[in-house]
Amino acid sequence: MGKTDQWVIIAMGFLILLHLSVLAIGYFTAKVAYLAAFTNLAAGVSIILYWVIRQIQIEQHIIETRELVVLLGEVLVLSAAAFYITTSQRDTWFKVLQYIFFGIHLFALSLGLIFMLTFKMNKLI
Repeated sequence: MGKTDQWVIIAMGFLILLHLSVLAIGYFTAKVAYLAAFTNLAAGVSIILYWVIRQIQIEQHIIETRELVVLLGEVLVLSAAAFYITTSQRDTWFKVLQYIFFGIHLFALSLGLIFMLTFKMNKLI
């Protein structure tokens, strides 16, 4: 396993622990949805920034459909999290939406970590 793979595994493990700690702290303080909204906002911003930086580095720009779907989904996550944080209105369906987005991010991180630990790749994309 290369040095880069180890750093990615460590980073993904840290992010999973961060999500789980947000879940635990939110449960004990009864602010799971509020803390999940901040976590969703940070995850959405980091994914979009990574994509923008990656697109700047690539000379030939080909945007695939699945890439566009993920980006539009992250824009939806960003807008829902920002609206939930800034508004004083805390509807139940907004809380459920934050839980769903939080769960999707945690699930994707877990699958990515399992993939990294299971398969050996020659080069990260």
